[in-house]
Amino acid sequence: MESNGAQGIERRSAGHLPNVWDGELVKSLTTPYSFESHGPRLEELKQAAKELLATAKQHCDRLDLINTMQRLGVAYHFEKDIKDILKLVDVNIASDLYTVALQFRLLRQNGVFISTDVFNKLMERDGKFLDSLGEDVTGLLSLYEASYLGMPDEHVLDEALYFSTKNLLVQKDLDRNMAEQIQQSLEFPLHWRMPWTESRDFIDVYQKDDKMNSVLLELAKLNYNITQSVYLKELQQLVEWSKDLNYKETLPFVRDRLLECYFWSMGCGPQVQFSKFRWNLTKYAYIATAIDDIYDTHGSLDELEKFTNAVYRWDLKAIEQLPAYMKVIYSALYNHVSEMVEDALIHNGMDILPYIKEQWLYFIRGYLQEARWLHSGYNPTADEYLENAWHSIGIPISMVYGVFGVIGHSINEYLSEFVEHWSESDLVRLPAYIVRLLDDLNTAKIEMERGESMNFIHLYMIEKGASEEEASDHVKGLIRNLWKKLNKAIVKDSHRAPDIVNVSVEMTRCTHRIYQYGDWFGIQSKKNQDCVKSILEPIQMEQYDQALLK
Repeated sequence: MESNGAQGIERRSAGHLPNVWDGELVKSLTTPYSFESHGPRLEELKQAAKELLATAKQHCDRLDLINTMQRLGVAYHFEKDIKDILKLVDVNIASDLYTVALQFRLLRQNGVFISTDVFNKLMERDGKFLDSLGEDVTGLLSLYEASYLGMPDEHVLDEALYFSTKNLLVQKDLDRNMAEQIQQSLEFPLHWRMPWTESRDFIDVYQKDDKMNSVLLELAKLNYNITQSVYLKELQQLVEWSKDLNYKETLPFVRDRLLECYFWSMGCGPQVQFSKFRWNLTKYAYIATAIDDIYDTHGSLDELEKFTNAVYRWDLKAIEQLPAYMKVIYSALYNHVSEMVEDALIHNGMDILPYIKEQWLYFIRGYLQEARWLHSGYNPTADEYLENAWHSIGIPISMVYGVFGVIGHSINEYLSEFVEHWSESDLVRLPAYIVRLLDDLNTAKIEMERGESMNFIHLYMIEKGASEEEASDHVKGLIRNLWKKLNKAIVKDSHRAPDIVNVSVEMTRCTHRIYQYGDWFGIQSKKNQDCVKSILEPIQMEQYDQALLK
């Protein structure tokens, strides 16, 4: 416990470690890649790749090419071509396990409904898959990946997951490349992976493939490096912005995690044209992380009530009632929102302040409710906690940021459904539940060691008398079922609101990735640092690197 001598307040400490990233070093980083210098070559490669799509004759070859482009992170360049190809797919032609499962996954991933009846030809009358398929390794892996595109009550895909997993686990004498892909998929299915890190990982896999196409490989690398150059410049500007807040001096007890916040924002809106969205979402996440630490450990209940009231009033004069440390973060919040609102008014002719204020208030009130429970010693039920925690995790406010960030002038079409009635939208609610459970699943152990009880795992253990392992398994089941509902929403809304669907899905995938190795915003482990480095360093490209040396 830490005593505040001036006010006699006993303050808890979460013991957060200092930031490992040197802002000045980040600002000094450079890259030889850019749209200006390498754009012409990128366009040449895109045209060549477009020709590959146009000339692929066999059904399976076209699907393989689309799958490869998606995994290499370049499919968005050929969105129309890919959709045109998928529209013409006759799902009854394919008869082998690999192709049937691949076309099912690709169609659903791209928002096209396809019935699970396509698997009937591969199953016995009792609903079990044919035993003879158990030796088809590539088919089993394709089926496994397809099973994660299931919707509620699609028992065929539950059986697909069981059958493929059981048989993949017993495969022997596999080549190293295939064995690594199977292990990675069993740990983390394709549908849940963050495209940015997946493309970086798959580039390494693809360049070892005997069937590798040099055009696609060069396109993937160059596209990655040009995009990385954009991200690096944005991050360097944000480093300069964060210097004014100076958390190290003004709020030394909070997590200073700007690079982690930017990485998450990049994952939520990776398309290069959404720079403003990433800029605003990073600022939100950086400020919100500090507020989280204030409500979790540092603030007294009286101070937290005052801060919440100040957000409700939304007036700089409200700062007068706050202690000095809270004035820093309230001013940062107020100034950030004011800049965002002014920009929307100038460029979109729209006053977004009422919607942004509403979201921040819901968000802060969620924190306050948890603080009230903690200070009173009350343990809510797991479900009671979750009904509050899907607000306090910050996904609803992030989705509203996303709607304003990616839609722009056409916002009126979606204003009612996704902003005014956000709490009823599956594209907002479902990611919020998934992200909350992912957060709690991967931070429960360290939070319980710190004596923090507001975690679904901990509360479920108390309520059900369950072990930590049983509670974790229960949460994993909830996450899978929520994904089934999200898959349904993806197909339902992809054609009328594709950009919003993308934000919803990418936000969820990105969160899966950042919590893969524990507490992303807390412990800056080597694996998490390596992940962040992907926005700091380009991929080596011999033909360009050698040219620079000449």
